[in-house]
Amino acid sequence: MGSHCVSELERAGWIRRSTIQEAACLTFVRGTDIDQVAEDFGAVARLGRVLDIDDFCEEAFAHQEKHPMIALRRIGDWVLVVEDNGRQGQRPEVLRKVARQAAVSVFWDASTLTRFSHAVRGDVRTSFEAVLPEYREGSRPDELEAARADLPWSQADPVALMLALSGRLTGLSPSPAWLAGDFQTFPVAPWPDDLVTVPDPLDKITGFPPELIAALGTATQTDLRRAAAAVARHAVSAADCADHPVVQEALSSLNGGPAIDRGVLCAVVREWAWQSTWDRPNSKIRNQLRAADALRRATHEDPLNALVGTLTEARQVRGVDVGDLVGIVTAELGGRPAR
Repeated sequence: MGSHCVSELERAGWIRRSTIQEAACLTFVRGTDIDQVAEDFGAVARLGRVLDIDDFCEEAFAHQEKHPMIALRRIGDWVLVVEDNGRQGQRPEVLRKVARQAAVSVFWDASTLTRFSHAVRGDVRTSFEAVLPEYREGSRPDELEAARADLPWSQADPVALMLALSGRLTGLSPSPAWLAGDFQTFPVAPWPDDLVTVPDPLDKITGFPPELIAALGTATQTDLRRAAAAVARHAVSAADCADHPVVQEALSSLNGGPAIDRGVLCAVVREWAWQSTWDRPNSKIRNQLRAADALRRATHEDPLNALVGTLTEARQVRGVDVGDLVGIVTAELGGRPAR
């Protein structure tokens, strides 16, 4: 290991003696607009406060069961986003939003999980576990190999290694000064997870009759798409939110109307999820959240994944009976009429 690498790792070693030593996520976002970066993370702007790192960590710990928190400050041409025992900055849903120019994320937790991510212009190009850098994901998984090559990935602290690599990409040398002074801090209303494609979604569905599940496996894509729309319509009607403008637009899209911007629907789900954290567990808004998420899943690009996801979420909606869902799907697949 060369002397240059040693000095890089030594400079990063302070993080293990800091307030966030055990578990954190540091995200470096190219640009200087703190408000924009906070918004891209899902910050609830009206609840922002100025805190130092110790007070921020106390706040984050106190609210960890309800919502994440972020602390932001400018460092040169970058905005540093700190999460104490958080993970928003390593989520592709967030990285795509914040990387209007570029973003680098360094994540670790108390169970030794790690993640290094690099995104450019809304594209997560490279992402890997620090202890297994040979297994890389992203649109350009090998793009950082030249920058990463001479760091001792199997011999040093993975957090120091990730910080050293982040320094090579950002030009920011790891320093305790990163955590000194005040931060703009916000609670976060997280963006919904991506609608991922599962190769065998029927393996994930539970609580429905075997004959229905078998029928889904042989149905046409057109029938599956129509059934997903029908189930979503039933869920939002049961939750009394079918008249919401975005819900109406999404239902119209599922029935052949103009395509909806999924980001708009995600924003509604996110807002209702935030509201539901402050209401009692069986509140109306929480039920509407479940219905809206069922509707969001119906927009999945793969019809079978769309229907399975919509059924799974719809059965959680208060006022929706599994038997009714079975009848609706069966009718759309050409079977007996729905009740």
